[in-house]
Amino acid sequence: MTLITETGSGVTGATSYVSLDEADSHFTALANDDWTSATDGQRELALIRAALHIDSYLYPGRVLDWDQGLKWPRSGAYDRDGRAMTGIPHALRTATLELADIFLRDPNGLDDRQITRQKIGPIEMTYEEGRKRMSFVFRLLQQIGARAQDSQMVRG
Repeated sequence: MTLITETGSGVTGATSYVSLDEADSHFTALANDDWTSATDGQRELALIRAALHIDSYLYPGRVLDWDQGLKWPRSGAYDRDGRAMTGIPHALRTATLELADIFLRDPNGLDDRQITRQKIGPIEMTYEEGRKRMSFVFRLLQQIGARAQDSQMVRG
């Protein structure tokens, strides 16, 4: 998958909220050796995975352009103080960078839970409780109105 950066104008096929150059500058300034020593492909994949995770949430308003690749930019989206959120909000860029760093360091990403029981036929897995590392990133996304999607399963 190719890294195509959203500029804030509703780019068709966009796959990331932050460019590789912007992420490289950010992590170089923080002396993040894991980021700077990774290959371009690894860093791009981390940015794409971050955008996919961010887009798994619901946001206020509606996409700016029906053909855009990501959920932001949006129209009709306002922050808690009633200001219109245009382009790519700062909190969204920051969340992208935080998530990309997590995904680069650990391909399993945000879930540190361990399987405590596994049954192969007919498939059953049980995970230990808690230990998800989401709070800081989710708090950033809540600043722009993120809500988790309902994960209700209905038996057919």
